[in-house]
Amino acid sequence: MRHMKCTYCNSDKVILVDGEYVCTECGTVVGYEALPPIVTKVQPIKKIKQILMILEKEKREIIKTKYSDIVKYYIAKICRELGSPELEREALELLSTIDKRVWQGKSPRVIAASLVYLAAERLNYHFHKRQIGEIVKVSKFSIRDTVVKLRKYV
Repeated sequence: MRHMKCTYCNSDKVILVDGEYVCTECGTVVGYEALPPIVTKVQPIKKIKQILMILEKEKREIIKTKYSDIVKYYIAKICRELGSPELEREALELLSTIDKRVWQGKSPRVIAASLVYLAAERLNYHFHKRQIGEIVKVSKFSIRDTVVKLRKYV
């Protein structure tokens, strides 16, 4: 620390108090403590976003993914984890029969999980909503609410 002098009374009795240099003789604030900037931890980017960013850099254009393609990706992921290809076919068939305005505004993960659950019901497979939800990290309550909504249109 370098020695500071008060600009008002020329005293060299300057101390650091709450991030400010203050003269003990007259109480004048001489200056602020210089601190390095605080570095905050940045959240890691999700893997699919990383892949899209890499592809965008290579092609120098924005890649637009259709909502239905994202839902199909999650349906495939869930069915692969559950080990049932016929369940995937049934869920994709359900997706194609439902008008997009019905599932618009919902998360593609929730829609995919709900369609897989409905397909499992049709094929008499017994999977819990919680089990399906854990694969794509959605709650069983989101699946339940979406299934109730989708049943009207299936």
